[in-house]
Amino acid sequence: MRRRRQSKDAAFAEAIGGLVILFALGWTFSPQFRALIVLIICIAFACLAIWICYRLIKRKSRQPFEREIERGASANFDPDSTSLTLSEKLRKIDWFQFEKLIELIYLHRGFSVRRLGGANPDGGVDLIVESPADKFVVQCKHWRKWSVGVRQIREFLGTLTDTKIQNGIFITLTGYSGDAKQLADKHGIQILNESDVIKMLEESGLVYSKEILELFSDSRKFCPKCESEMVLRTARLTGNQFWGCSNYPRCKFILNFET
Repeated sequence: MRRRRQSKDAAFAEAIGGLVILFALGWTFSPQFRALIVLIICIAFACLAIWICYRLIKRKSRQPFEREIERGASANFDPDSTSLTLSEKLRKIDWFQFEKLIELIYLHRGFSVRRLGGANPDGGVDLIVESPADKFVVQCKHWRKWSVGVRQIREFLGTLTDTKIQNGIFITLTGYSGDAKQLADKHGIQILNESDVIKMLEESGLVYSKEILELFSDSRKFCPKCESEMVLRTARLTGNQFWGCSNYPRCKFILNFET
């Protein structure tokens, strides 16, 4: 058994030695052989370089996805937002994100947008949208329970008069009363509701854009008065939770907590 194994090892060593001798002779006396070996080495290095480039490109393409996963672990990311319908996403976001969403839609359409928003002394102006051929005021109402009435349209008419801008667009989620729609139509105010916003998003191709996905996944709330981030607090006497401005006591604005 031992002799048989030794004979096999000796045969293997002889074969390797023969190959080495043939390689040495071919390299020494055959230019064609040398050229073939050089070609094989070049092809091997080229394949290695292509593989390295592929790995680098694949790794770079995974980085945005990995960052989204990391963001999902942060407090500002809402992982449930990916399973919601577009209508549910619109109603889940904050008024601040809603204004930003409308701003992104008009920016994508080629307009320049100046956002005023919040409870600032702007006369009810949220966005001023303009192009070389057009200019209009946009008012956003991220109301999920109340319809826009005549009073809001009249106030918006006053805003248009004050800004000396003729055209206006009023955007909300829940809709408008019949009288409010008649008054808006009478004065040429364009009114949009949730279905109109969804249509604008779909037509613009922004539904799955990075900016819109970040807005939909942002679970923060912002103060309508000073635009500071709001924090969830608990009342000492009742134990009820509410959203309070992080700028307290300079800003005492609060919002009811909705489960």
